[in-house]
Amino acid sequence: MHMSRVWGVILVIISLGYSQNSEKFSYALQQQVNDISGEKSLFVWVFFKDKGIDLGEKLAIAEQNLLPKARERRKRHFKSESGLVDFHDLPVSKSYLQKLSEVSLEIRQKSRWLNAVSVEVARDNLHQIATLSFVRYLDLVFIKDEPIPVVDFSAAVSPDVPENTEVLNYGESLEQNQQINVISLHNMGYDGSGVLIAMLDAGFNNLEHQALKHLNILASWDFVNGDSVVWDEPGQMGTGNHGTWTLSALAGFKDGFLIGPAYGADFLLAKTENTDWERHVEEDAWIAGAEWADSLGADIISSSLGYFNGFTNGDTNYTWQDMDGNTTIVTRGADMAAGRGILVVNSAGNEGFPYLPVENTLIGPADGDSVLAIGSVRSDGTRSSFSSMGPTVDGRIKPDVMARGSQTFCASVSDTVSYSRVSGTSLSCPLVAGAAALVLQVNPNFTNMDIIHALHNTASQASNPNNQYGWGIIDAFQAASPITAVQTSQPEIIRTLRIYGNYPNPFNPTTTITFDVPSAGYLNLSVYNLVGEQVTELIRGWTEGGTHNVTWNASNLSSGMYLIVLENAQNRTISKALLVK
Repeated sequence: MHMSRVWGVILVIISLGYSQNSEKFSYALQQQVNDISGEKSLFVWVFFKDKGIDLGEKLAIAEQNLLPKARERRKRHFKSESGLVDFHDLPVSKSYLQKLSEVSLEIRQKSRWLNAVSVEVARDNLHQIATLSFVRYLDLVFIKDEPIPVVDFSAAVSPDVPENTEVLNYGESLEQNQQINVISLHNMGYDGSGVLIAMLDAGFNNLEHQALKHLNILASWDFVNGDSVVWDEPGQMGTGNHGTWTLSALAGFKDGFLIGPAYGADFLLAKTENTDWERHVEEDAWIAGAEWADSLGADIISSSLGYFNGFTNGDTNYTWQDMDGNTTIVTRGADMAAGRGILVVNSAGNEGFPYLPVENTLIGPADGDSVLAIGSVRSDGTRSSFSSMGPTVDGRIKPDVMARGSQTFCASVSDTVSYSRVSGTSLSCPLVAGAAALVLQVNPNFTNMDIIHALHNTASQASNPNNQYGWGIIDAFQAASPITAVQTSQPEIIRTLRIYGNYPNPFNPTTTITFDVPSAGYLNLSVYNLVGEQVTELIRGWTEGGTHNVTWNASNLSSGMYLIVLENAQNRTISKALLVK
């Protein structure tokens, strides 16, 4: 992106700042407050300043209460036997919730990761919430309430079974498995056993389908309607066809008809999408589903959902400038999941080519720097025209990798014996998630980032990644091989100035900023507040090329959003950090 255009974006961000009318209202919330009448309700995130008292005791209890599967994943991720939990794992303070409930509102979801609750509240009650001493700030909920569009080309296919020499008979799902080279792993006996996959989707109808009856579903929860039933129920909101397609592509098994990459894995099914409307009300449900999956020990989250535009009723869309890995709240939640060792696999989007080369067509959370974003190819390996493209606003290549998303073979929702062909990155995503489960089964010590590197390094365009194909079509067999395990420890070629963000984020009071420098030269790394004032300078001077980590101590600053600006003689890039005290 051109330097002057990037700086223009920075100025726009800085010029917004926080509302002058209420220091605890975000700019977007203040605009809504100014535009609506007092009795109208808003969907709002309420962020708290802390998690109450006795944090040491609470941390000890949280670590003690980790379920075995969650403990195993975190030990693998952190490479440690202790220190497996942090501030973000503590529940929201019960006393804060009690005091908040005295205001007339409806609490919809609680997020320990964000230390926040999403509420439905009348405009006139917002100022009462803002006066509470433990409330840090309030912001609008931003979300697109619609799964990625798919096209059902055949409601009831009776497949002709091709002859093949494989151990299993894949029927019409043979090509989509061959393309990503999972059949060699199946022939060796790998099927995803022992790997726990959480599916976040719009519900799961027709679990009695002949290709789904074998599944080992450990738990399910409907975060839209608040019960454990994740298929359609009379009088409830949302339909579950989309989840049926994605689940069957990942793990279906009916010999001679449909076989998914990880048909032997264990599953958590979460309904987080409501297909009845398009309003800013469901990002909290996605994050709640991810936290639920974390607590139950999920190794992988497969999410064929996306948040970008298409809102109605006056709700504000996201823009391509928001796809920077830090802005959308769902991306922050996805990166938080990744920070706990979960591999988050998400559809890149069905937005196609950008209008201008400088733009992107990504959807959140596919823009996350720790999220494996999946694009779509056809049966011949060429990119599907609808498949979303990067780069992210901060210059990272997206999508990450590709699999078949054009006319992917999956279970039908019409009855228990029919099959369909469905298109969208919604279908390429579960194929990659299933392949990733095989990689983890073969390499049980792999972290989520090890799996990402293995899939990158062995994909069809690993030597020349770009923003149409990412690193290319995956090769599950090669990614799972022991040779790849060695390759993943080697650094990637650094091609551009890049900030990976900071961790933890939100933080208090220290955080580590990770960034890439393509070659030695003059470098400046500074932090600004939202009114454009430089609050600290972390680096100024000659810096060697490579990947660097810098610790920022913000103990002298107040809570709020800050801009981390990294620049050399050629480029400038920005990341956002949230300080929570």
